[in-house]
This record gives sequence, structure tokens and C-alpha cells, in this order.
Amino acid sequence: MKKGFTLIEMLVVIGIIAVLMGTGVGAYSGIVKAAEKKRCQELVADTATALTALYQKNGAWPKALRRGNATDIELDKDAALPLAKAGYMSLSINDGKLSGYDRFGIVSPWAAAHIKKRGVGASLSDKVGGGSLQDHILHCALDLDGDGIIKGAIVGGESVDIRATAAVWCCGKDGVIERYSAGRKKDDAYSWSHGQTMGVQ
Repeated sequence: MKKGFTLIEMLVVIGIIAVLMGTGVGAYSGIVKAAEKKRCQELVADTATALTALYQKNGAWPKALRRGNATDIELDKDAALPLAKAGYMSLSINDGKLSGYDRFGIVSPWAAAHIKKRGVGASLSDKVGGGSLQDHILHCALDLDGDGIIKGAIVGGESVDIRATAAVWCCGKDGVIERYSAGRKKDDAYSWSHGQTMGVQ
């Protein structure tokens, strides 16, 4: 006489499989988020390094980067162009302008993926995460007087003094740049460590 599984045994096995799958999906989601944050963190660090190298090579900031008091500059197609021309970042140039996937400037990994997917149809008003593609353009602040301190970088509306030649930051997937004191605990990415901040107003 053949003996099969009872209904209760089958339900227990299905329940165990469901719990294992739920745990696996949650863990995978966490790994993906951590990888995305790391990519964004590497991008802002690389951009700050490129800006610093550009300044050290020329002894001054290009006009495209000297906007107002240089405390919150979008690294859009105009501001990013000097980095591309100097060869410090692998950005596409055509006819003296940023082109292809880089035509909007230096953008977050989420925006870059969106531009690649949409191709020529991508525009600054496109929704990316919780904001627009425009919201995903990286921001920077510069040390204008050469003393190694950026005075009053405006990070999410909050003024921050940073020991650096160039500071770069980016929103997370949500498309919102938080106040620095809140954003560093969330998903925003910064090219500097908390130890480099001298004051937050």
C-alpha cells in the first residue's frame, strides 16, 4: 500500500518554501539597493576627484563652473563640459558639446539608465524614481579662494562648510536632495566624509 503526503504536510512544506522565498526576495532587494547606492557614491567621489584635478591643472576654475558664489552648481551639460574636454571623465563630446547619453550632464545612475532606455526621447522633465531627470543631475560646490575650505555649500537648502577643493552630491533614487544632516542618514550620496564638515547652519 502506497503512502502519500497528507494535506497538512503539503501545507507545511508550501509554508516553509514561501517563508524562504520571502526572505530571499527581501535580502536580494537590500543587496540591489546597496549596490545602487555604492554606484552613486563612486560617481560623486570620481566627479569630485576630476574637478579637483581640473583645478590643480589650470590653477583656476573654468568660467562654466564659476556661477554666482559656486555654493550649489548643477553639473549640467555646460558645467560638465570642461571635465569632458580635459579628459578627466569619460563623457561623450560631439561638436564641442556633450552628446549621446551624456547630453544632460553628469546624472545619477538611475537617470543614466533611464536615458539609455529612452534614447533620443529622453527629456529633463521625464519621471525618474520620485523626481524628474532634472532632479538627478549631480550638484557641486567649489573652493573659490584656494584655502581648502568650501564655505557655505548649499546641500538640500542647508549651508555646510566642507574641507575640500570640490564637493559633489547627488539625490538618491527618490529624486530628492535632503538637507545634509538628514540626507546622509538616507539615500543621498556625498563626495566628502562627515569628518570633513566644519559646520552645518
